[in-house]
Amino acid sequence: MSLCQDRRAPNQEQASSYKAAWFDALRSQKGGVIALVVLFLPAAVLSIGIVADLGVVFAARRLVQAACDLGALAGCQELDWDLLAQGTVFIDEARGKAKALEYTMANLEGMGNLLCGVNVTAVVDNSRRDEPSITVEAHLVVPTFFLRWLPGMEHGVSITVLSQSSVVERSEWD
Repeated sequence: MSLCQDRRAPNQEQASSYKAAWFDALRSQKGGVIALVVLFLPAAVLSIGIVADLGVVFAARRLVQAACDLGALAGCQELDWDLLAQGTVFIDEARGKAKALEYTMANLEGMGNLLCGVNVTAVVDNSRRDEPSITVEAHLVVPTFFLRWLPGMEHGVSITVLSQSSVVERSEWD
């Protein structure tokens, strides 16, 4: 044998031993855990991300509901004092609407990173003389990270919140 052939012989033996080791590993259960981790880790991360996004959506809805409730209660305090002196409970529409929007937006302004496209409206209903009411409605979008990959949620989750407050006339003063 020549020197070159002696050098090639161990390489061919190593190559065949690597192949044999590879096939032995495939036939045995060694490395099965790694395959399972590679398959299920992306699904687990995606599931945790979706749960986190849903938590953000529910928390944002709760915070916006609280802001709308406070705005409706603030707007309900703006009574027409002249009519109240005559015995009629009536909400001043301009002041009630302005106060409701002011309080609602003041409570939502700190959530700029959490909410997008906030649109708040207030409506005063004085049609029922004994029980006037004010309704505050907010439309907004909560941007998400993982849910945006689902069809129909590319821009985030749209939320509509409605809050209503009314003035109840007391018939008796105890």
